[in-house]
Amino acid sequence: MGKNTQLHCVSWRALALGVLVAAAGCGTTEEKPGETPGNIVGVTGGAGGSAAGVSGGAPGTAGGSAGMPGRPIGGQSGAGSGSMLAGSGGMTGGSGVGGTDVGGSSGIDSAGTNGGAGSGGAAGGPPMEGGCTPAPSGTFETTMMMGGPGGNYTIVRPTTLGEGGFLHPPVAWGNGLATTPSLYVELLQNVASNGFVVIANPGTGSDPQVVRQGLEWLIEQNGSGEFAGKLAVDCAGTIGYSMGGGAAVGSGSHPAVKAIVSMHGLQDAADRASGPILLTTSEGDTFVTKSGFVEPCYARSTVQPTILASHAGGDHLDPLNTGGEDAEPAIAWLRYWIYGDQAQRAWFFGEDCMLCDWPDFRRKNHPEWD
Repeated sequence: MGKNTQLHCVSWRALALGVLVAAAGCGTTEEKPGETPGNIVGVTGGAGGSAAGVSGGAPGTAGGSAGMPGRPIGGQSGAGSGSMLAGSGGMTGGSGVGGTDVGGSSGIDSAGTNGGAGSGGAAGGPPMEGGCTPAPSGTFETTMMMGGPGGNYTIVRPTTLGEGGFLHPPVAWGNGLATTPSLYVELLQNVASNGFVVIANPGTGSDPQVVRQGLEWLIEQNGSGEFAGKLAVDCAGTIGYSMGGGAAVGSGSHPAVKAIVSMHGLQDAADRASGPILLTTSEGDTFVTKSGFVEPCYARSTVQPTILASHAGGDHLDPLNTGGEDAEPAIAWLRYWIYGDQAQRAWFFGEDCMLCDWPDFRRKNHPEWD
């Protein structure tokens, strides 16, 4: 890196932190679901879970012989249709017990035999752990383009789409305050090289609504154009940093979301999340502090498998460009819950897991953790 580039990076980091400090009151305020906590530039809260109350379908008709027992963490939430697990109607519907496979169908289709129709409301049950779409056999070359609502979003995606019938999961990214997607290029390319199509919101900062709008636009593209038939539209993810981390949690109430990552993020409606949540931070982050923002978000998660992991190095600006020490577990989380990639399990499970070595590591809402 040349001398001028180094000076630019140092100057930018100082400027960004100055803007963050000036903009953030860091006060504690009473929050409403989907709103940004504190006084950070008065960003309007997004939809933050408005779609979480999808109701389940009618109870299924009589099934065949009773299926095998469902997976230990239950059925998919929301609109999922996986027939390989015990069904759950809507967001909180009961599991089916009959059917020809392992319980009835889930989500909007129908509950299994004797399975109650789902009720609207907060979050769905924990997701299927085997993933919801097959993993790629390798990594991808990536490209960047503009698109999304108004044509102002940045899209980072595999250069060749749908090769061999592969379906690409859509992932929505949320920027931190005073940053744009151009400051996370290497991280977003790394995510996309794993087969994901990433849509990053425009502007400086994020809220749940703008992140959700990007995700919904991308999902709609599966019907026509170059993305047609090439997206795994029921297997989405949300990810973000700082203000965008909170926005990733808030927009994670979308029923297609199967994994959520917040790096050094604000708190949001974790209790309404549709997928498992990974919250990463560092012991050296004195701006969006662990105690003031990350721990409250962890506390709000009452349904989905959730991990809080804090590493020793870095400050609040550590995730810029490459993602820093947060990048590897973030991508592993997406791959594990969306692809069912068992190679990533070592990061999160067992007493000697890879994240277990971080100075502060907590996990809950999973049979192996509770």
